[in-house]
Parts: sequence; C-alpha cells; structure tokens
Amino acid sequence: MNREFELIDRLCKKLPAPSKKVFLGIGDDSAVLESISGKVLLTVDALVEGIHFDFSFCEPKEVGKKALAVNISDIVAMGGKPLAALISIGVSERISEDVLEEIYEGVAEAARFHSIDVVGGNVTLSPDRLMLNVTLLGESPKTPLTRRGAREDDIVFISGPVGEAAAGLYLLKKEGRKVLSRFPRLTSHYLTPQARVDLVELLTEENRVHSLIDISDGLSSELWHLAKASHVGFLIEEEKIPLSEELKQASEETKQSLRDWQLSGGEDYELVGTCSPSNWLVLKGEAQRRGLSLFQIGTVVSFSRGVRLKDSEGVEMPISPSGWNHLSSTERD
Repeated sequence: MNREFELIDRLCKKLPAPSKKVFLGIGDDSAVLESISGKVLLTVDALVEGIHFDFSFCEPKEVGKKALAVNISDIVAMGGKPLAALISIGVSERISEDVLEEIYEGVAEAARFHSIDVVGGNVTLSPDRLMLNVTLLGESPKTPLTRRGAREDDIVFISGPVGEAAAGLYLLKKEGRKVLSRFPRLTSHYLTPQARVDLVELLTEENRVHSLIDISDGLSSELWHLAKASHVGFLIEEEKIPLSEELKQASEETKQSLRDWQLSGGEDYELVGTCSPSNWLVLKGEAQRRGLSLFQIGTVVSFSRGVRLKDSEGVEMPISPSGWNHLSSTERD
C-alpha cells in the first residue's frame, strides 16, 4: 500500500467514530453532513512549527489539542457551537509517524470532549517544518455575536485573566518543561488553552451582549478590533483586569512587565465583550449563579478617544494595538 495511504489510515484510527451529523465522512472526495438548521459558522487557523509551537517544550499531543482549541474559540466568540473539522498537515521528513499519531491523539481527545466530528483533511510533504491547519464548521441557532455592536456607555467585560499564556511561553522557553510544576496554570494556558465553551449559553441569552471577540492576539489588539468594527473607543481600568497569583509571581521573579503580558501577550482565548449597564447586572448575577465569572474592566466611550488605559493613580494613557503578529518570522517572545 502507498505510504501516504497507510499513514492516513493510521491517523484516522485515532479519531472518534462519526456522529449522526455525518452523512459521509473520511474516505471520499468530500465529506457530507446533514443539513444545519441555524446559521453556519466557518473558521480556519494554522499552527506552524517554530512559529506557534516548539517540540523542545511542546508535546505532540498538546499541539493536536491546541490546534482544535484555537478554532473552537473563534466559533465560541460568535456565540456558536463547533460541529465538524477538516485537518490538513504539512509534514517534513524529519517528523516521525509516531509524532503524527500523538498529534492526532490530541486532536481526537479535544474532538471527543467537544463532540466535534473530524470529517476529512489532507497530508502533504513540507520542506522543513510541520504545519497543522484546521478548518472548523459550527452553527449558531441565534443571530451570531459579532465585533460590530459595541455602543457608547456599554460595560466592557472579560471572562478571565489575560497574559498567562505569554508568561507560560516565556517560562517554557527559559527553563523548559521543568517549569510546569512551579507554574502549572501559566504553562497549561499556553500548551493546552481552553476555549470558553462554558459561557456560550449565558452570553447568547436574550440578546444581552452587544459585541464579543476572543483574545488570541492580545487584549490591546482585540480592543482595537472591537473599536474599529463598532466605531467606538474604550477606557480600560488597569486595576480591574483580573490577575492570578501565578502571573503576579512570574512577573516578580522574571522582572518582566506585568502590563505588557496582560495587554500584549495573546493566546489566552478568553473573551472580551460589551453590554449595557442594566444587562451587565443580569449577566454578572447569572454567571455567579452558574458558578462562572465575568469581570468588568472598563466602559465604551466615543471613537474619538481611541483605546485608553487608566492606571492605579487615575492617569489615562493611550493603548496601541500590540501583541501577536501573524506575519512575524519567529515565534513570539
């Protein structure tokens, strides 16, 4: 049998069996899904070795889980549910088939947990590094949430601490995987991020939320995306940005800027959104009732004010859109 076909067979055996949503899955020229009743959501993202992950401190299984998670986060940010994925892999000759199987074990674990069908893909040769590309299809039974609905005087909220993945990456690059035991939260947020699927039902109820975006490139960049899409500005209070003890400890130990990690770190996959002050009270109370947390970090202001940060002394300063650069040639610092 052709080596390519043998590899595909080995990888496919790692995946969970298709659900009833799949009319025709892996093994034909195209997958066929049963009709979707709501709005169809489509997203795509790629992980490239040396840019988005490094096998010197990332396990192959973690890479597989992360590849699916970053796409799930995009669907979640639209208020949707992930359904089916296509996976394309570019493989360099130095990558063993055992490593590829471990990557697919990670994909399979994430797919099984989120009830996602992996319905097809492609395997090809890559010149010098591994590339993992995932296209994810989702659905939204309601009007999808977008970046365009923020209104002046809205509350700006966030779903959790930011800067943790950037700190985790910094620590892993500096000390390797031995740092996992000292900073388990930070390193896991980089290695195996979790999309906030637990918030979808809450955030899509009764049109409470005006705008929403996931934090993949850094809080400052995402705020600017919202500002430009909605033609508004933001005033963020630095002291209200949630902060974990691990992140504070890492900043103190490494002498790295806590503010830079929080504003420019990226890959946190938390959510930042806006809603009216009256809806915020309902949203926060309902989140607490469900054992979830949302944090108010600022307000929406006029577009002319741009995006600004108020520090602990009440001094305001402009925030520039900084963070992950998708066209950078090296892995983020």
